[in-house]
Amino acid sequence: MNIEKLQEITHKKVLVFGDYMVDKYIIGNVNRISPEAPIPVIEVDQEQIKLGGAGNVINNLISLGTTVRAIGCVGDDYAGDIIFNYFTNQRVDIKFFKKYKELKTIIKTRIVSKKQQFARLDEERKEPLPKDYYDYVEKYINEILSDINSIIISDYAKGAVTKKFSQLLIKEAKKRNIPVIVDPKGKDYCKYEGATLCTPNMKELSEVSSSSLDTEKDILDCGLKLKRDLGLKYLIITRSENGISLINGSNKKDFPAKAKEVIDVSGAGDTVAAIIAVLISTELKIDEICILANIAASIVISKFGTSTLTLDELISAIECNTDFKLLKPITAKYVINDLKSKGKKIVFTNGCFDMLHVGHLSSFKQAKKFGDILVVAVNSDLSVKENKGDLRPIISEEDRIDMVASLEVVDYVILMEDKNPSNLISLIQPDICVKGEDWKDKNIPEESLIKSYGGKLEFIKLHQDRSTTKIIEKILSVYEKK
Repeated sequence: MNIEKLQEITHKKVLVFGDYMVDKYIIGNVNRISPEAPIPVIEVDQEQIKLGGAGNVINNLISLGTTVRAIGCVGDDYAGDIIFNYFTNQRVDIKFFKKYKELKTIIKTRIVSKKQQFARLDEERKEPLPKDYYDYVEKYINEILSDINSIIISDYAKGAVTKKFSQLLIKEAKKRNIPVIVDPKGKDYCKYEGATLCTPNMKELSEVSSSSLDTEKDILDCGLKLKRDLGLKYLIITRSENGISLINGSNKKDFPAKAKEVIDVSGAGDTVAAIIAVLISTELKIDEICILANIAASIVISKFGTSTLTLDELISAIECNTDFKLLKPITAKYVINDLKSKGKKIVFTNGCFDMLHVGHLSSFKQAKKFGDILVVAVNSDLSVKENKGDLRPIISEEDRIDMVASLEVVDYVILMEDKNPSNLISLIQPDICVKGEDWKDKNIPEESLIKSYGGKLEFIKLHQDRSTTKIIEKILSVYEKK
């Protein structure tokens, strides 16, 4: 996977249009049944407020580090203020986003205990946006679409996404070669005609095609017909815990989900739409985009509620799809940042580790005790020669990495091209950096750097009689006697 292309998403700008709403969670415990009726009594512990609908799409984009411009309307009410204030605080471009007194902002309240929903209360009026707002968008469409890399239409069938509004955006986007991604709802898909890509889930595809979709062939046939009827370039079907399917040309390709545990599938479609929108304007191929969208969805359905993911989580998940522990420096910072966000303490040490021996093992075990995750930087062959002379290393960097990575105590390995680890430490900023006690009272090049970001330097005991140099000397001595 081209990680450099993933990094481009922080330089993209996505326009989002759709139904905006507030998701409210009332969370508590159930310890008894009501004496008034056979229903559980929720003893409320906390309330949470999140953005739903198109707002959750924007949440995903923000979390990924993408710049967002929002268009659409909310009511001039308490819930509308929540959305407006959140967007302002998150630096979403809301120059073209409006409030109207005649609208009522949608609120969905979920009553939850132990990650199980007991009930949902919806406060909403399904109505189109004011004609005045459509005229406003039409008038300023050139400004609205300026410097936009892609567009998401997030339809929750609450009235905002009409055929007239959708077609305005799709047609104007086509003139400018801006891809349009639609997260659809309902049975009237004509309003999405001409979009680049549409992402129905299985239930939505079934409803629009009036088919039960009992077999994979049913899914392919219905998907092909929908793609053809709407003139889409691609159709991506989100399938919850079963992953996603891509209809490209006349073929269907499946991408199974990677989630270890499915907690909550709500919001997964928003995540898929967001990740596709930012990646489709890069040079990544559609299959690569689907793989990443599937990994992203797999992450959020392992969480509770309408969740998002970060770029750190995404890249970390890509790296963790393989069993090998070797990290490239370019991806190491994302993996480490993700681990830190989960409360893990990162320990770092480095060395040549030529002819792995018990002294090295002791060093790793001591280092690991300082934290949760041990990252070991192994000097490249070239840097070993610069530090120890042309006769070293004895063992190649590939074999040294393989041996260190095979140790259970080591969590990740990074190949270090430099003579000292300052650049790597600056990149990943570990909580603890470990050196041998022979470095005490010596000039340590990276010491000031470690202190500058709040890291700590620790020293460990060494087996002075067990070193690579002494092992080499003993081998030479044995063979010289022969």
